[in-house]
Amino acid sequence: MLTRSILFASVFLICDSFLEASALLWDQTEVRIEMEPDQEEARATFKVTNKGEKVVRIARVTSNCGCTGAILNKKIIPPGESTEIVATFNKGKRQGLNRNRLQVYLDSQADAVATLKMNVEIPTLIEALPQIVYWSPESSKTSRPVRLVMDERYIDQILLVDYDRSWLTVIQEPGDPKKNEAVVLSVEPKDFSKLYRGTITVYGGGPDGRKAETRVHAFVQP
Repeated sequence: MLTRSILFASVFLICDSFLEASALLWDQTEVRIEMEPDQEEARATFKVTNKGEKVVRIARVTSNCGCTGAILNKKIIPPGESTEIVATFNKGKRQGLNRNRLQVYLDSQADAVATLKMNVEIPTLIEALPQIVYWSPESSKTSRPVRLVMDERYIDQILLVDYDRSWLTVIQEPGDPKKNEAVVLSVEPKDFSKLYRGTITVYGGGPDGRKAETRVHAFVQP
């Protein structure tokens, strides 16, 4: 009899929790944001309304990355009222597309009742493809091409390609506009018989004095 009572109580709690979760109406659960180059933080607001007949309490909001946090307007949502969760993203040194998730938990549920997605695009002002060039005894002793791709909204010219000229030969060639290439670097070591580890630094410039840089790592394994 006791076991049956516990079972009924568990079923009741599960049903009650389900009703609480289904009573929550979100204005959106996914956003996409494109940051400006000088922007350090992005924010997105998710509004949730309690359409049910019982008070709902948000216990916590967790994130999948230390770069993402949440500001909760209020935890307790009476019937008919709303609250907002403000998701914050700190750029740091990240580039490209960052997919971040926030999970929302209620007091009465072990599982998340909602997953809020915050997709943040950080412009890559100059990108080197590939970022590493490598020579080994088994590889061909020829030059390696490195494509330089610029985001022309912010960077429109290569100002300088800096490298150790005593070890490397680097030739700049025009890129293919159809591939959005600004320049193609042809990189070759002057001596394949000596161990070498070095860096090629590319500096670019754009409107209003904007500057950016990228690096290519070169390795020779004799």
